[in-house]
Amino acid sequence: MKTLIVSIFLSFLSTLGFSQGLIQGKVHDSRAKEMSFANVILWNKPDSSMVKGVISDESGNYIFKEIPKGEYYVEVHILGYAKTYTPAFSFSGTEKNNLEPIILVEADQNLEEVTVVATRPFFELEEGKMVVNVANSISAAGLSVIDVLDRAPGVMVNRQSNSISVLGKDGVVILMNGQRFRMPLEAAYQMLAGLNSSDVEKIEIITVPPANYDADGDAGFINIVMKKDNSMIGTKGSLTIGQGYGSGYNGNMSFNLNHQGAKFSWFVLLASTYVNQVAEWEQFRGNNNGFEDIRIDTYTDRYSTRKSINYQAGFDYKLSSKTILSGLVSGYNNRWEMTAFNTTKSSFSISPDTLFRMTTVEVNKWSHIMGNINLQHTFQNGHVISTNVDYLTYNNANPSGYTITNYNESNDLIGSQEFRISKDTPIELWVTDFNHSMKIGKSVAVESGIRATLSKFTNTVVFEEKFESDWQIDPKFTNDGFLNEDILAAFSSAKIKFDEKTSLNAGVRYENTKTNLTTVSGEKIVDRHYGDFFPTAFLSRKINPDNLVQLSYGRRITRPTFNEMAPFAFFSDPFTFFAGNENILPTYTNTFKTDYSHKSWIFSLQHSTDQNVIARFQPTLDEETNTVFLKTENIDQRQTVSLMIAFPLKLTSWWEAQNNFTANYQRVKSELNGEIYDVDQKGLQVVLTNTFTLPKNYTIELMGNYMSPSINGYYLGLSRGFLNLGVQKNFQKAGVLRLSCNDILETSQIRGRSFDGADLDFYIRFKYEKRVFMATYTYQFGNSKIKGTRDRKVGSQEEQRRVTN
Repeated sequence: MKTLIVSIFLSFLSTLGFSQGLIQGKVHDSRAKEMSFANVILWNKPDSSMVKGVISDESGNYIFKEIPKGEYYVEVHILGYAKTYTPAFSFSGTEKNNLEPIILVEADQNLEEVTVVATRPFFELEEGKMVVNVANSISAAGLSVIDVLDRAPGVMVNRQSNSISVLGKDGVVILMNGQRFRMPLEAAYQMLAGLNSSDVEKIEIITVPPANYDADGDAGFINIVMKKDNSMIGTKGSLTIGQGYGSGYNGNMSFNLNHQGAKFSWFVLLASTYVNQVAEWEQFRGNNNGFEDIRIDTYTDRYSTRKSINYQAGFDYKLSSKTILSGLVSGYNNRWEMTAFNTTKSSFSISPDTLFRMTTVEVNKWSHIMGNINLQHTFQNGHVISTNVDYLTYNNANPSGYTITNYNESNDLIGSQEFRISKDTPIELWVTDFNHSMKIGKSVAVESGIRATLSKFTNTVVFEEKFESDWQIDPKFTNDGFLNEDILAAFSSAKIKFDEKTSLNAGVRYENTKTNLTTVSGEKIVDRHYGDFFPTAFLSRKINPDNLVQLSYGRRITRPTFNEMAPFAFFSDPFTFFAGNENILPTYTNTFKTDYSHKSWIFSLQHSTDQNVIARFQPTLDEETNTVFLKTENIDQRQTVSLMIAFPLKLTSWWEAQNNFTANYQRVKSELNGEIYDVDQKGLQVVLTNTFTLPKNYTIELMGNYMSPSINGYYLGLSRGFLNLGVQKNFQKAGVLRLSCNDILETSQIRGRSFDGADLDFYIRFKYEKRVFMATYTYQFGNSKIKGTRDRKVGSQEEQRRVTN
C-alpha cells in the first residue's frame, strides 16, 4: 500500500514538472457567422472531467492557457444551437494548438456526427465537500433518497434506529439545496424514506461545515441537491412512477411543476411512497446474574407497511430589481404500521428453561407542517441582507400493543400477559434569523448573522397492563415530560482570495443554549444553560488546473434529540426494552481534514476527537429482573482517523469504473455497566460502480458496496455489503425507463455484537428487506429550459434534525 501511494505521488510530481501550452480556435455557425459569447469547455478524454471553461469573444475566438500534456476534446454550446463536440486530440503541453473552426447547428436541425458524449464523474471534490453525482446512477432509479444515501462513500444507514452515520460518526445534519431540515435525524429519515431519488441531482458530503451553518452535528452535513434546469421564462413539470417488488409491493410517484416568470415564480412538489416489507430480527444475549448462567435467544418476523406523502409549495416575488420576497410551505405525513411475531427462548444453567411468544402491533405516525417567509435585499454598494421567520409544528403518535404467552420446558402454557403503550409528542418551533454579507475590495467577502430558535414539546407516555378485563396504568413507565429549549447564535466569517489560486475561509460562531425538561408535577429532569464558541477555518490552494489542495479545521457540537432526552419504553422482546435517557449530554468534536485532488483522483484524510459521544441503544442490565434496557448513553471519548481515495478508470470506450475506498481507524474509551473498556477497530468501505454505455441509448450499471466491522459504543458492528444492477433505456422526448435489481445476493443486513470479554454478551441481526426489483419511468413536459427554484436558506431548517421520529 505504501509503495502504491508513493508511486502515485511520484507520478503526480513528474506530471507537474511538464511545461504547459495553449489551445485555441474559433466558433461560427453554418453561414460562417462569428458566434460570440458561446460557452466553450475543454474536457479531459480519459476520465471525462472538465479542465477549463471560457466564453468566446466578439469575433468568436476562444483560448485555453496553461494546458498540460494530455488527451482532450472541446464542447461548445449556446442557446438556440445544439451542443457540438470536436474529435478527441492529443496535446503535447509545450505547443500552440490551433483547432479547426467549430460549426454550430441550430437546435431544430440534427447534428450528423457526435464523437464524444461527456458525463460527470460519479465522485468529485469541490471546495470543502465530496460530491456524489446521483443523476448518473441508473440502479438508483425508483429507490428512496435513504436508499441512495446508503450507497454514498463513507455513509452508513441504520434502518433499525432510523439513523445515518458518516465516517463512523452519527451526528449527521441533513440539508436540501443548502437548507437544513429543522427536525431530528430520525424524523428527517422518515421524510427521506418517502422521497424519490429520481428528483435528486447530487449529494454533497460536508464533514467540516463553515461558520455560517449551525455548530450542531459532529459528523457534518449531507446536502441533497434536487434537479434543476437552465434559465428561461416558462413552465416545466415532470412525472415519475415506480413499481416494484421485494418481500412485498413497492410503489412510488413524484410530480413537480415549476413556473418561472419575469417577476413572480412558483413551484409545487408532491411525492408519495407505499412499501410493504418483511424484516427479520434476531437477537442473542448471555450473562450471569450472580447465581447462574442465562442465555436468551429471540427471533422475530416483522411485517410492516409504510405510507408517506411529502409536499412542498413556494414562491419568489421580485418587489424590485434588488428585493425578493419568498414564501414556502412544506410538510409530510408518514404512517408506519408493523405486526411482529416474536419467539424468545430462555435457557438457564440451573433453573428450568422457558419459552415466550409475543405478538406486537405498532403504529408510528408522523405529521409535519413548516411555513417560511424570506426577504432579501441587495444594496447599490453590493451589500446583501436577508431575514427569515419560520414556524414549524410536528405531531407524533406512536401506540403499541403486546400479547405475551409463557410456556415451560414441556411446552405447557404457564400464563399470558397483555400490555399497551401510548406515546404522543406534539412539537412546536419558532425560528428567526438575520444575515448580512458584503465585499471589501475585490478579494474579501464577509458574512455575519444572528439566529434565535425557540422550541417546546410535550411528551406523554402511558403504560398499561391488562388484568382480566381491566387495564391498569403502570407508574414505572408512565410519565409526562415538558421541554423548553432556546438557542441564541451569532456568527461572522470572512473569505479572503489571496490570488487566483489561493483562498481562505475562516469564521467563528457563538451559541448559547438553555434547556429545561420537567415532569407534569414540575420536577426538573434537565436544567442546563451553557454557551460555547465554534471556530472554523478552510484553506484552499489550486496548484494548477489538475491539482488542488485543501486544509480545514472545525469545532462542533451534537445536542441530544428531544426523544433521546424524553423518557419512553418499548418492548423488543419480554426481556429487552428501548428507553430514553434524560441525563444524556451533548457531544463536542474537533476535526482536522486535508483533501488533495489530481484530475479526477481524490484523496482525503480526516482526524477527529469526540468527547461525550452520543451512542444510541447501549445495553444496561437490571440483574434483579434480568431485563436489558437499550438506552442512549454517553461514551467518554472517541478518536477517528479516516482516509478516502476515489478515482475513475476508463477501461474501454464503453466501460467505465468508478472506485471509492474509505479506511477508518477508531478508538473508544469509556465506562458502561460498571465495565471500563478501551477498544479500537480498523475498518474499510469499498464502493465500486461499473457503467456500460451501449448502442441505441442503452446503459447498464453494476454497483457493489462492502463495509467491514466498525465501532458503535458498546457494540462491534459486523461487516455488510450488497450488489445492485440497473438498466436504462433513454427514449429521448418519450421519457426514460429504468429497470433495477437491488441487493441481488440478499446480503444487505445489519449485524452487531458486544466486544470480546464483555460481561454482557450481546448479538443482533436485522435484515430489513429482500432483493428488490423496480421499474421506473420518468416523463418531462413543458419548457425544458426554464430554471429551477431559487437557492435560498430557510432559517428554520438548521434545527429540524432534533425532532425525533
